[in-house]
Amino acid sequence: MSLIDREILLESVRKGIITEVQLKNILALEERDSAIQGEGKRGLNYVMAFYYFGAMIIIFAFTYFLVSQWNSLSPWAVLSIALAFQTVLFGLGYYLRYKLNYPISGGLLTTAAVSITPLTIYSLEKIFGIWPAEAKGAAYSDYWTFIKPCWVYIELGTLLVACIALFRARFSLLILVIGHTAWFLSMDIVGIILGDSAYHGESSWETRKCVSIVISAAMIGAAKLLNRRTKEDYSLWLFIYGGLIFMTAGAFTWLQNEGEALLYLGINVAFIIMSVQWQRKSLMVFGAMGVYIYLGHLAYKIFKNSPFFPIALALIGLLMILGTVSFQKNKDKLTSFVKPS
Repeated sequence: MSLIDREILLESVRKGIITEVQLKNILALEERDSAIQGEGKRGLNYVMAFYYFGAMIIIFAFTYFLVSQWNSLSPWAVLSIALAFQTVLFGLGYYLRYKLNYPISGGLLTTAAVSITPLTIYSLEKIFGIWPAEAKGAAYSDYWTFIKPCWVYIELGTLLVACIALFRARFSLLILVIGHTAWFLSMDIVGIILGDSAYHGESSWETRKCVSIVISAAMIGAAKLLNRRTKEDYSLWLFIYGGLIFMTAGAFTWLQNEGEALLYLGINVAFIIMSVQWQRKSLMVFGAMGVYIYLGHLAYKIFKNSPFFPIALALIGLLMILGTVSFQKNKDKLTSFVKPS
């Protein structure tokens, strides 16, 4: 319980709203819940920082940072390492979550275990000779850097494991693994539909950008459906990851001409408005970043040699702040004016 909460309770006792006996019972209830919980609360603190930093080190060790190291080992050796780590991480995650009542650290270890799944499936395919013919010569490091239809097997398997883990652990960070894998899967499926050669032609970059915009919009839509409807905030990472992909893919797609650039600006302004309506800070961040990208586009493309452009932008920002202050001061008058008599 925070200091502010305690002050409110003490003030309630002084004003006779609750009795001293009731105050003691409330504080005793809080101490009991804290003892049962056993783990620090979520938020920006050192415990959570060490938790997430440790989990990210494990995840990056088996994905982006050290992927080239697995090429020097045999498939059986890689499979043994991957399965050993997954077994340990899944086991510790279950023990921490359900035996010691440490749901956050347990959930993070479960997420790290799921992130090793692509390496496990890659090794199994190499061992049993079911590695697709078009993927001959491809290394595990290519999975994280190149779009190839042959990666679909890995992505489907990872999605299956992630969904099972989510059902069992009910930990929101697993949604990030699912969203990331679904993004990769969507682009690889399009590669199958168009054909691998066509998908790696001149139009491949445009196709990937369009697919990224569609899948990111779907993530934000799914996040809206989940928003504030569950005790565990499953929409958080969908908003963050979907907003990030949409902002970057949209910038590469729509800033080529001014008509589409205005569309990009409008969508990001809509993100800012939706962030207030849905109470999601992540949408506010990515919407603001998208607006800044558009303003940078104007500064370096349209008004490159105009010294008045930054002055005009500064004045617009100043007017927005002063206008907001004026609205707050006169909100009651404006509200009464627009109300029907």
